[in-house]
Amino acid sequence: MSIKTRRISPLFLALVIIRTVNALVISSYFQADEFWQSLEPAHWKAFGYGEITWEWENKLRSYAFPFMFEIVYRAARFVAKVYETWSNLSAGLLMRCVTVGFPNWRAAWQFIWQYRQFNRDVKELIEYTLVIYGPKVAMALLGATGEFYLIQFVQKVFAVQRPLQADKKDQTTVLVPVAQYATILCVTNFFNCFMITRSFINTFEMDLTCIALYFWDWSGGTNINSTNFTKSLFCAFFVCLQRPTNAFIWIPLGLFLVMGLLGERKYYEIGKLGFKISYTFTLAFAINLAIDFYFYGELTFPVYRFFEFNVTSSLSSFYGKSPWHFHLLQSIPIILGYSIPLVLYGFFKPEKRNNQQLLTSLSQIKVVIIVNIILFSLIPHKEFRFLYMLHPLFTALATSALLDLSLKYRGLDFRKTRFWILPLISVIAAMLLSSSHETGVVEVMKYLHNIPNVQSIGFVMPCHSTPWQSYLHRNDILDLWSISCEPPLFLLKDPSSAEKLQCYMDESDILYDDIPLFFQRNFPPFSLDKDSQSRFNHTWPEFLIIFQHLDDIFMNDYLRNSGYMKFQSFYNSKSHWDSRRAGDVIIYYRPELIY
Repeated sequence: MSIKTRRISPLFLALVIIRTVNALVISSYFQADEFWQSLEPAHWKAFGYGEITWEWENKLRSYAFPFMFEIVYRAARFVAKVYETWSNLSAGLLMRCVTVGFPNWRAAWQFIWQYRQFNRDVKELIEYTLVIYGPKVAMALLGATGEFYLIQFVQKVFAVQRPLQADKKDQTTVLVPVAQYATILCVTNFFNCFMITRSFINTFEMDLTCIALYFWDWSGGTNINSTNFTKSLFCAFFVCLQRPTNAFIWIPLGLFLVMGLLGERKYYEIGKLGFKISYTFTLAFAINLAIDFYFYGELTFPVYRFFEFNVTSSLSSFYGKSPWHFHLLQSIPIILGYSIPLVLYGFFKPEKRNNQQLLTSLSQIKVVIIVNIILFSLIPHKEFRFLYMLHPLFTALATSALLDLSLKYRGLDFRKTRFWILPLISVIAAMLLSSSHETGVVEVMKYLHNIPNVQSIGFVMPCHSTPWQSYLHRNDILDLWSISCEPPLFLLKDPSSAEKLQCYMDESDILYDDIPLFFQRNFPPFSLDKDSQSRFNHTWPEFLIIFQHLDDIFMNDYLRNSGYMKFQSFYNSKSHWDSRRAGDVIIYYRPELIY
């Protein structure tokens, strides 16, 4: 009797290698949520120290995505603990040998002391290395999985679509280039290379969306009883519990599915579909509820609180408003990159359908894209990454365009070397940006991790400009603080919150509104004794971290004769959209504060 073994796909292994390299190359900072909404709560839970933002304190976020990083962090602690146990045993054995054989040999005892110290340093190095790189590898694996299913999804769409075409070519001759085109478009997409291994909830959303799209029933309802369709529903519901706006994808697709079944009068199938939707949602909700209960220690529904903050109040605009055309003119071009003309071609290319299908798979994809662009454009607060979950749908359209062009023009094979120029430039640009722009705010935390006997550190810069304990990873610093930016939650149920929000200023706003006045009111004079400094909001730290912009316009002169000296600086950016974050990251150090 033979035992069947499932081989790991060579494509998946290649994607894992590519995305692992991708993750390790990235050493920059994109947006605060990359750290503060994923790594920081996980570090806080796994190690018992750190800081969580107001969203977590007010239970607006589901813990399912950070939970993955908590597992990584606990694994890091376990590995470090195993090494520590082994090193203690070996040191104990050495001590016993020296005690019995050479009790008066001073050099032997000195060696044991140094051996113990070396093992402590190695243990800390192992733990810190895994804390930094463990999440990167986890995101590389997740990203590779998402991309693998993305490519499979595109193949599946064309496998369903192909029988509708007039010329009955062998499907293999079509599906092979489809997979190759989809792989090239996906792996070399600029924004994908920049984003896919970063610890954003949007990346998690995109990856789960790829999996759900692959297992979706694209046949019009013939596979709704399958296990694969159950997997699709579960992934879709689970990701909607993390990002409610992901429902903008599944509601249209679900309506197409139901309308197709209604058109064929398959009422019994609709009933079974309703039952399957009910129990898969219940399962996804129960798992998510259990994870959130584990983190918060009580039953809570972050989706409801998220809806309350972002929909029923005007506070969602606290973090900025963008014009209605932001996604059309900025988000979509950045997400598509060099594939813009291909997506446009695929979008406007007519699709053939049979009489039994309301819309072809590609036509459904086009409708979903339109619906999402319209709905996201109506939301005041807009960011590029909010549309990232549409990446697999854009890839399907671009692949459709490449396939159509290659069939129309027989001599045109986009897999040839000359067509790799733009994809290659795209990858190089993404890697250069990921490894050079805004790297100082990450490097400064690694640097501070290695400075011994630190008493206090203060960050006078726009809030959440750096990672926190996910990169600092120290619980021995007595005073660690930064400038805050709490939203006016007291306006949550205020009917006139929109008007009052215009006048509200957080600590970051107050700082940059009048820099000299801020320091006068919030920091003690340098000559004031330590006991009298407690009445101020901040005390002067041993290490003061600022951006070059603040140093140039104020701090360099203000700190003259204060006892502070420029200790170190890290290149961060040549230019920045936020002028407050322009230039290097500078560390000021005041030696006499060591005690």
